[in-house]
Amino acid sequence: MDESVGTKFPEGEPSGQWTVEQLVNWSLHQYQQHTVHTAEQHVESLRLQCDNDCDNANSLLEMARDATAAETTGPTTGKDDKPIDADAENVDPQTAGNATNAANATNADSVKSPTKTNNDAANKSKIEILVTSGPHASAKFLLRPKSDAPCYVGRSKGKKFVKNGISLGKDAEISTTHGKFLVEAGLGNLGPTFYFVDVGSTNGTFLEGEQLEPEKLVRLTEGMELRLGSSNLKIMLS
Repeated sequence: MDESVGTKFPEGEPSGQWTVEQLVNWSLHQYQQHTVHTAEQHVESLRLQCDNDCDNANSLLEMARDATAAETTGPTTGKDDKPIDADAENVDPQTAGNATNAANATNADSVKSPTKTNNDAANKSKIEILVTSGPHASAKFLLRPKSDAPCYVGRSKGKKFVKNGISLGKDAEISTTHGKFLVEAGLGNLGPTFYFVDVGSTNGTFLEGEQLEPEKLVRLTEGMELRLGSSNLKIMLS
């Protein structure tokens, strides 16, 4: 009789030698296992639905912010809306033509050599991730984190993981939202700096065998390898 799990029936399938009490206990045990399995499936389904709803809400929020920014800057003035100079008719056509050509040359020079801010450079930088072990081994991901939009990594199949981050759904040891990659604009002529943050994952993130402290910035360097669950992530900066 299997007493280790609190059941009161023999091992194996029911037989004609079992008592009524043993059959009842076996049936209750089977029902309990089925109920637990069904509940776990429902919980997982609700979790995935919640992730997708959160991603959709974030997308709508970003769209609303973009629309608000566009309204704040106002519409762009077309060439037909330019004010007309009252003395324009008195300007010599050749002089006006020379002035127009000079203005066009200046604008062309501006287009050829635009001035980029440090934030622009940071937003265009990227991180290449190579998975070297685990169920997603040999997979590559190209991340482009922005100063106001980090890239997330986790087991989730939500849009922000699949489209802009890293989705490692086959690695059961990785949390739904495990960590995130951030970028910080450099000062002066210095390039951007990339960071990784473990957001409080269940099994943690490891660097050279040491577990990272949750919610703490870790600066990324070329060739660094982070271990999340059973997956190793090799960092390549560019």
